[in-house]
Amino acid sequence: MSLASDLLDPGAPAPAATPAAPAASLATAPAASPSADAGPSVAAILAELARRPGVDTAPVERAFELARRCHAGQMRKSGEPYLMHPLRVAETITRIGLDVNSVVAGLLHDAVEDSDLSIFDLTEGFGSEVASLVDGVTKLGKVPYLSRQEQQAESFRKMLLAMSQDIRVLLVKLADRLDNMRTLEHMPLDKQLRIARETMEIYAPLANRLGIQWLHAELQDLSFRYLEPAIYRDVAARIAAMHTADPDYVERGLGQLRAAFTPTAADPESPPEPGNPIIGITGVNGEDVQWSDDRFGPVELRATLRTPYQAYKLAEDADLEVDKVSSLVSFQIITRDRASCYTALGVLHGSFTPVPGRFRDYIALPRPNRYQALHTAVVRGVRLELQIRSQVMDAVAERGIVAEWQRSGGKDGGWQRLTWLQGLMDWLGEVQDPHEFIEAVKADLFADEVYVFTPEGDIHTFPRGATPIDFAFAIHTNIGVHCSGARVNGHLVPLRYQLRQGDTIEILTNPAPCVRKEWLKMCHTSRAQTRIKQWLRQEERLRLRALGRSLVEQELSGRGRTLTEFEEIGLVARRAAEFDLGKDLRDVPGADGLYEAVGSGQLASLRVADALAPRDLGRESGEDDNLIRRMFRRMSGSKIGGKIGEGISGSLAGNFAGFGRGSKSTARGERPEPGEGAPGSPMMITRERTEGAGSGVPMIQLAPCCSPVPGDPLLGYFAPGKGIIAHVETCPQALDRVEERRVYLAWQPELELDGAQVVEVRTANAVGLLAEMSRAFSHHGINIKQANCRTYDSGQRAINTFHTSVKTLAQLSSLMRTLKGIPGVLGVERVFSRSAAGLSD
Repeated sequence: MSLASDLLDPGAPAPAATPAAPAASLATAPAASPSADAGPSVAAILAELARRPGVDTAPVERAFELARRCHAGQMRKSGEPYLMHPLRVAETITRIGLDVNSVVAGLLHDAVEDSDLSIFDLTEGFGSEVASLVDGVTKLGKVPYLSRQEQQAESFRKMLLAMSQDIRVLLVKLADRLDNMRTLEHMPLDKQLRIARETMEIYAPLANRLGIQWLHAELQDLSFRYLEPAIYRDVAARIAAMHTADPDYVERGLGQLRAAFTPTAADPESPPEPGNPIIGITGVNGEDVQWSDDRFGPVELRATLRTPYQAYKLAEDADLEVDKVSSLVSFQIITRDRASCYTALGVLHGSFTPVPGRFRDYIALPRPNRYQALHTAVVRGVRLELQIRSQVMDAVAERGIVAEWQRSGGKDGGWQRLTWLQGLMDWLGEVQDPHEFIEAVKADLFADEVYVFTPEGDIHTFPRGATPIDFAFAIHTNIGVHCSGARVNGHLVPLRYQLRQGDTIEILTNPAPCVRKEWLKMCHTSRAQTRIKQWLRQEERLRLRALGRSLVEQELSGRGRTLTEFEEIGLVARRAAEFDLGKDLRDVPGADGLYEAVGSGQLASLRVADALAPRDLGRESGEDDNLIRRMFRRMSGSKIGGKIGEGISGSLAGNFAGFGRGSKSTARGERPEPGEGAPGSPMMITRERTEGAGSGVPMIQLAPCCSPVPGDPLLGYFAPGKGIIAHVETCPQALDRVEERRVYLAWQPELELDGAQVVEVRTANAVGLLAEMSRAFSHHGINIKQANCRTYDSGQRAINTFHTSVKTLAQLSSLMRTLKGIPGVLGVERVFSRSAAGLSD
C-alpha cells in the first residue's frame, strides 16, 4: 500500500482523544477576533460543528488523523509541532462560520506541499470539493526560470483563479496567513519584512473586500508591528496612556447611550401601556425623544477599541498626534432591522448634538464589500463615534461574505455578486507580465472609492481619482475605445476630470476609435489600463503588419512581381514557416506574423522577397554604389546644419539621389521627378501614414532635421522600432544613412502637411528691410514663429533667420522667390536644423 493510501485509510487507528474545551470557547461575540494564545483543540472544533444542525463531523476527524500523519515529526520555527498550525487554521475557519469541507481543507492545506499526499489522493478520500480548496491554496511548485517575485505573482494568480470559482479558497488562505502572522517573530528578519509587506499590501485588503473586519484589522496591525516596529510601540504606548488617564471613558459613553435607549415613561401622568415601554428623554432642544421596544425592537450596545495601526492612520490622515485623535473608540448600536436604524439615528441626533460633516449613509450606498451602517458622531459631555446597523448588517460587518453565504444556506455563493471580484477576474487572464499583474491587484485592492451614477440611476464604484475614461471602460470596452468626451451632472468636462461622490456621468462617443496613449496616465482602474494597453498593442501590431507588407511589396515590385500574386496562391504563408520567428509571431495565422516581423525589424524584407522571387545576382551593383556614395560625401563635405545647394549643385544632388535605381532617367543623367526612379511603385506618403493612431508611432515619420514638406524629393530608409524615416534628398543626415535599408517614397497628390522650416536671408543692413521681409511672409499666408537678426562685415550686412511653418514645397519656393526680389536682399536659403536629429540617431 502506498504512503498516500495509508494516510487516507479510514480504518487507521485514531489518536487519543483530546479533552474537549468548553463549547463556549468557540462561541465568542462576532466582534472579537480568535485568540492566538488559546491552544487549538480538535475536540473544540468538533464541538462547535456539532452545534450546527445536520452536520457530519466524521470528515473532520479523518482529516485530523491524516494531517497528524502527514506532519509527523515536522516542527515549526517556534519549536512547536507543525500540526498545531493546521489546527489553528481550522479553528479560525470554524469560528468565522464556514462549512465542514472548509474545515477539512484548513486541516490539510499544507499536507500536499509537506508530504507525498497528492490532490488526486484528496479527491479519492474527501471528494473533489475539498481537493479543489486545497489545490487553490497550495503554492505553485518551484519553476526554475521564474524569479521569487514572478513565482509569488503566479501562485497568487492561481489562487485568484481558484477563488473566482469558490471564495472559500481565499478564506482558507486568509486563515492560514493569520496564523503565520501571529507566529512571525520566529522567522528571520528578511522574511518577517517580506511576509509582513505582502500581508499589508495584498491579504489585509482582500480580507477587507470580503467584509471580515476583525480579520482585516488584525492582519493590518500584525503587519504594522513588523514593518514599523518603533512607530508601533510608540502608538501602542500612547493609546495605553490615554486609557490609563481616562479609564472610565468607554463605560461613560455606553452609559449615555444606554440612557438614551432605557425604557422610561415620557409623561408621568400618562404611563405607557403594559408591554409597550416608551423611551422618554429630554433632547438637546428640550423636546422629548421617544422609542418603543415593541415597535422598533431592543437595542444592543457595544464598544470597539481601534488597533494601533488604525489609530496611526487616523492620526496621519488628520495630521494630528495619536493622543489628539478623538475617535479611538467606536460604539456600535445594533437594532432589529433597517427601518429601526433610521429611527435610532433620529433618537440619537435628538438626544445628543450631532457633529457636522460626520454623517455617512452606508445603508443606502453600501461599500463594495457589502458593508452597511449609518455612521455619525455626537457630543454630550464626551464625543462618541457611532455605527448604527441592524442585526443582519452587523453579521455582514463582522463575518462579511460568510454571513451572506450562511443566509443563503451555502447554496447561492453570494460572492458572485461582489462587483470588485467580477472586475478583477475580467482582466485576470489578460495581464501576462507578473510584475504588472501584482501591481494592478494592489492598486485595485488599496483604492478608496467614490460612488457615481449613470444617467439611468445605476450606481458604480470607482477608486478615488478615477476619470470618465475609467467609467467608460467599466460600462463596456467599446464605449471606452470610442469615448470622445463626457458630461458630468449635465456639464461638459475634460476626460482628465476626477470623479466626485454622487456625480452623474454621461459618456460621449465617436464612431472612430479615440484611444490615446496619454489615457494611461489619466485612468486609475486596472480594467481601463489593461484594455487601453491591449488596444494600443493591437494597433501597433496592425501598424507593423501594414508596414512590413509595404516593405515586402516594394522589394518585389523592383523585380517586376507583385505581392498579391504570391498571397493568392498561399506561398507567403508557407514561406513564413521557414523563417525563425518568435513564438508569438509563429502563432499568428496566415502571413501576418511574417509581415509583423518585417515591420518590427526582426526580419529583412530582402530575405522575404528572395524567398518568394529570387534575384538575378548578375544585375547587382551594390559595391559600385557604395564606392560612389563614399566619393560623393567627400566631394560635398556636407554636415548637419548644411544648406541646400552648399558645396554641391542641386542637379548633382538629384542625380546622386537616384543613382543605382536602374531607371532610364538616371542613366541619362536627368533628375527624376519626386517618387520616380524607384524599382517599382514607391510608397505613398499620406496624412494617415504620418499621423499615428492613438498617439502611437506613425508608419512614416518626417525627419525633424530637414522637415520634408509635400513636393520635396525624398530619401527614405527603414529604422527598426521607428518605422520609415523620410528625409529631403540633400539632407546631410540622409546622406550618412543612404546605405541603410532604402525605401522609395512619393507624396500623395494634392497633399498638404505643416512642416517646420528655417529660412536664412542675407541682406544689407538697411532700414526697413525687416518690415519688407515680414510683409512677404504675410503675403504668402506664412506665420513667423521666431526671428533672429545679427550683423556681420563691420555692421554692413545682416543675417536674418526665420523659423516658420509651410504646407508645401511650392509655398516655400514662392516665398523664397519673393524674398529674393526685395531690394537689399543678397541671398535666400533653406537651412536644415543643427539640433533636430532624434530620428536619425
